[in-house]
Amino acid sequence: MKLSEIALLLNCSVPDEVAGKEITGITSVDQADDTSITFLSDAKIKDVAASSNATVIIVKKGTLINGKINLEVDDPYLGYAKVAQLFEDTTPLFEGPVHPSAIVDPSSRIDPSVFIGPGSVVGKECLIGENTIVGARCVIENNSRIGSDCRIDSGVIIRRDTIIGNRVIIQSGAVIGSEGFGNAMENGKFVRIPCFGNVVIEDEAEIGANVTVDRGNFKPTIIRRGARIDNLVQVAHNVEVGEDSAIAGQAGISGSTRIGKGVLIAGQAGLVGHIEIGDGAFIGAKAGVSKSVKPGEKVTGYPARDLMKMRRIEAAQLYLPEMKRELRKIRKEIEELKDLQKNNK
Repeated sequence: MKLSEIALLLNCSVPDEVAGKEITGITSVDQADDTSITFLSDAKIKDVAASSNATVIIVKKGTLINGKINLEVDDPYLGYAKVAQLFEDTTPLFEGPVHPSAIVDPSSRIDPSVFIGPGSVVGKECLIGENTIVGARCVIENNSRIGSDCRIDSGVIIRRDTIIGNRVIIQSGAVIGSEGFGNAMENGKFVRIPCFGNVVIEDEAEIGANVTVDRGNFKPTIIRRGARIDNLVQVAHNVEVGEDSAIAGQAGISGSTRIGKGVLIAGQAGLVGHIEIGDGAFIGAKAGVSKSVKPGEKVTGYPARDLMKMRRIEAAQLYLPEMKRELRKIRKEIEELKDLQKNNK
């Protein structure tokens, strides 16, 4: 790929004499060579970049490295993300378009450009849009709809009636549309509650490995456009994850909780059901969220409280052993004063 094409993507300029330079890949600063491109997201390693073999570096505007071809952008890390996609290998891993060992029900409509890997099963009345890639040993159950340019990695299970938009990525081991944890009780025994809803995943959402997204009870569980769900996350029935929100690994979202737009939920956080997390809120790692969070609010801790307040509490905990010793000393002094006062009467 020519350097001028990369510069055009990043909306920056390069000297005419190097515009035709061929770039074969993107890599880290320490691994870069004359044919690769790298990025400088931290000014602390500027000297490392300057002494590296890299000739083309994505840098923050105004941060120039002498002797290098500088692609100046507002955010080098964002520039890295965009350029990396140019070099990503998205070719199907298996013989296609439909592997001979795959089973596709004749009632399903599969675009001719779709790849379906070995051992995968597509049920009745399904629809899969153009250029979508389905890996090996996937199961797509009856009446599911998958849009165009999606990537369904090997080992994904998509339960019945699921609706998936365009340019969605679902990584290996994910189960979409599993039944939620719904039970009534009778004489101390559980009575299972069937789920009649489905799951809707909108355009450009990404679902990590081994994620479970439960189907709704009656209405759908919804993952909105552009949302990011990390590996090993549990999303319960009737949850709504807002646009461009991100949920980090091992977090758990209980049923009927609504997560707004642009929310960040850190790893191992747990949210109870039937609450609302406002737009732009932040939930810290391992937080236990038992009530709704206002838009833009930042909380952490167990139970979850204001982020800065919890930081002060955590800092104060470092002094607890010393404070305990001081308290014992003060108590002893008080008892001695009491004894002295009693003896003087």
